[in-house]
Amino acid sequence: MKMSSLEKAVVLLCGLGLAYTIFMQKPAPRPVTVPATQTTAAVPGTSAPASTAPAVPAPATPVEPANGTPAVPVQENMLKNEATVTTFTSAGGGIKLVKILAGPYAGRTEQVLNDHSSSPIGALTQNGGVRETTVYQVRAVTDRSITYTATANGVEITKEWTMTDGKPGDGWGYLWNLKVTLRNTGTQKLAGSYGLFAGVIGAVHSTELGRTIASDWYADGSADEIHADKFDASSFLGFNSRAAVPEMTRQLKNLKWAGLHNQYYSLMISPAAVAEGGFTNLWSSRVWVEHDDPGRQHVKGWAMQTALEMPGTALEPGNTAAWSGQIYTGPRSGTVLSNLGGDRREGMHYGMFRSLSNLFLWLLNTFHGWVASFGVAIVMLTILVRIVIWPLSIKSTNSMKRMAKLAPLMQQLKEKHADDPQKMNMETMKLYREYGVNPVGGCLPVLLQFPIFLGYFGMMQNAVEMRGHPFLWVPDLSLPDTVAHIAGFPLNPLPLVMAVTMYLQMKVAPQPLQTNPQMEMQQKIFKIMPLFFLWFCYGTASALALYWSVQNLVSILQTWIAKRRPEPELVKVARRPSFLERAQAAAEAQQKAKAGRPAPGGGGKSVFKKGK
Repeated sequence: MKMSSLEKAVVLLCGLGLAYTIFMQKPAPRPVTVPATQTTAAVPGTSAPASTAPAVPAPATPVEPANGTPAVPVQENMLKNEATVTTFTSAGGGIKLVKILAGPYAGRTEQVLNDHSSSPIGALTQNGGVRETTVYQVRAVTDRSITYTATANGVEITKEWTMTDGKPGDGWGYLWNLKVTLRNTGTQKLAGSYGLFAGVIGAVHSTELGRTIASDWYADGSADEIHADKFDASSFLGFNSRAAVPEMTRQLKNLKWAGLHNQYYSLMISPAAVAEGGFTNLWSSRVWVEHDDPGRQHVKGWAMQTALEMPGTALEPGNTAAWSGQIYTGPRSGTVLSNLGGDRREGMHYGMFRSLSNLFLWLLNTFHGWVASFGVAIVMLTILVRIVIWPLSIKSTNSMKRMAKLAPLMQQLKEKHADDPQKMNMETMKLYREYGVNPVGGCLPVLLQFPIFLGYFGMMQNAVEMRGHPFLWVPDLSLPDTVAHIAGFPLNPLPLVMAVTMYLQMKVAPQPLQTNPQMEMQQKIFKIMPLFFLWFCYGTASALALYWSVQNLVSILQTWIAKRRPEPELVKVARRPSFLERAQAAAEAQQKAKAGRPAPGGGGKSVFKKGK
């Protein structure tokens, strides 16, 4: 069977896409205009004209006492628990660093968050712009709380940080309560609201794609995000459709949370009260960062930074305002975020198959609790999925076998109506109906597997639970299983195994007689699928390729078993009337019933005797 020009083009495009995925995924060159550290950089940028900024007294500089004594010294406090070590700094009165300890959500190494930022999480911002450098005084500190106070430009500021109660799996150790109190002691009204800085987050490994690094939020009943690569200029056929932008601003209605995420970790700000019907500004931009992924490789690329408005902090002289909420700095785990509530699990951005993704994550963690190996847990989950769809696979195999048995009759039709393709197609469909054969019955398992694959992919590509967990030759299931580089190109065995096993699976499957265009196109698409999935999985988490490889092997085994089952008989089935025929029969039956009933008031003898 020859391939058409269109099909050859599809194969070529898949091949080029695979080559791009393997060879060309490198960060964009770093612009010289974006410094790596930016003490007073705007959040998300400083590109707006100065005249457009409201006249807000800026909480900008350290407090210099009037007697000329030195400025308040910067003080750092590390608050520890079994999940994290959180470093607070008085320079900005917030979280400087979060070190997630080795364990369920960091693998065998520690993971540090916000280490690319010169400002702490929780620093105040001016209209999303310049972040404060105010040095606070530590008023109180315990092993679970810290309180800062400062006065800057006529504004008294108090920040009270308190660790939430609970278990690490429920978010304890990653979630902080924050209350910010502002009192205007000056003589001028604060003309605009303050904001809170959510931090900076970038890639955690060298193969992470730009689309996994984003500023995100949940507002007005839905989640959305801005990826780091959305700030680039875009073009089509050489024509610019969008210019590069330094920052983006969103006005969000009924905001529940906003923040940042990369592939495996999240920073979130959740106001305690939702401003029903009101709008909250979110400012986002990106910054170039470089760092070493401990025990892995040097990482460089675009990171995201964002700030969230605190509505109601535009104060008259003498007035006080308070904002309270929660700050999450931890793993981007569907389990943890679901346990925290507040619609935080929507920060996983699973998509339309989120129910399947949540189910797969629960099953994966359940199996891991039994066997203590995520690789084995993936194998168990794969086998379970194949068992669930096994009845459909049997039905598909039987349908294809019956199609094959129709070959002689279909050949006769082809010879009889060689000069009339339309008549041949009509007679072919009639033949299918007479023997109860569904010509697309073999597609059902494939069609069902596609949403299963997408649900599994959505879960697996962000499964921080996999980070640092090995299996066989794979050192980390959350990363590609690169074993070597050939001329600088990564060699990833598992995606290759997946493509080969998928091809073998299609070869051993029963092949129907390819006599109509629909079936021929279906078979050609199936032949392209291994190349497509190779391109799709090559640069993603090796856990995904492991799942698909195992399911191909199980499918081959199921096909081998199905071929040894008794052959289905090819017999004619009672023809089922069409909808129109059934409707017509019902109308005729109703008409006959009416004709058999006596007319009202007649058709019988009178019950009254004739008078004399």
